[in-house]
Amino acid sequence: MSRCPAPTGRTSTLQEDGLQAMTHECAVLETSESTLSRDRVEVSVIICVHNGASTILRQLEALDRQVGAPVFEIIIVDNLSTDDTRATVERWMRDRSELAPAAKVIGAMEKAHIPYARNRGALASTGRIMAFCDADDVVSSYWVSAISGCLDRPGIVGGKLEAVTRAGVPVPSVFANGLTETHYLPHAGNSNLAISRDCFIALGGYDESLPRYGYEDVDISWRAQERGFPIGYCEDAVVRFSLSPRRIAVRKQFLLAKGRVLIAQRHPHAYEPFTLASCLRTLLSRVGLLPYRLIRPGGHRRSRHVAWAINAVGHLAGYRSYVARRVSPTPILIPSQELG
Repeated sequence: MSRCPAPTGRTSTLQEDGLQAMTHECAVLETSESTLSRDRVEVSVIICVHNGASTILRQLEALDRQVGAPVFEIIIVDNLSTDDTRATVERWMRDRSELAPAAKVIGAMEKAHIPYARNRGALASTGRIMAFCDADDVVSSYWVSAISGCLDRPGIVGGKLEAVTRAGVPVPSVFANGLTETHYLPHAGNSNLAISRDCFIALGGYDESLPRYGYEDVDISWRAQERGFPIGYCEDAVVRFSLSPRRIAVRKQFLLAKGRVLIAQRHPHAYEPFTLASCLRTLLSRVGLLPYRLIRPGGHRRSRHVAWAINAVGHLAGYRSYVARRVSPTPILIPSQELG
């Protein structure tokens, strides 16, 4: 791993296995154990993956090419993969240089659920910082170094996302620079989010009562700020974000919209209440306008207009699940003694 100095300039500071106690299956493979014994781990990079055999090597190889990084470890969380993900990761681990960062793969096998998988990765980590990225994206060469420099006290930072198609074509209109702003509080996206261990412990980690996909990053960002932790933006921590195929993107939009209704229950200051009338009104309006928007999409891709309509369907499903049935699951967090 290169030790040449990291770039200066845009990187900002914050302005802002206990596994035996778990009931899930966990198989651990480790490499470069001597690295961890010589130096204290600064950053634990956590990658949750489900059926990522075809994409994860790009991310792992990018992490092996980090420049100017402090001591860090890589934790791959296999969340119920049914393809060759584990075998692919194991081959990569066997073929790496002895000087490469320490790495291990663990199983999160109770359920296919992103907050649960992220928490399993956190429980297996040792670093001062937990840095989350995704198996189908690619971090930049200075990503770990930038994360470490930005997160200099307890809190959260989000990095820069640069959207690309599966063919690698940039789509600059997808993400704006900076954190995602809302009329309540800003938040960072889990595709490029780092959180200090102190902050993670204080919050109890990700809330496993949330839907299996969507809004766990919003929730943890908001809970952190409500507890007084700062959140900042780290522009030099760049991730090339791979846009999902349309079939998967539509399903994600539905789950995100459904989760938004539960988040509105948890954070009533963040949204107007979701009522049956408002959900039906929005759904009928968007479905009615969809044919026109598909014929004349304007400056947006047609898939974006489809997602716009699918959001309304998800809101109605969320209303039925969480409001009409008056079901608001109790938050499921990690006890602090398990994270200490």
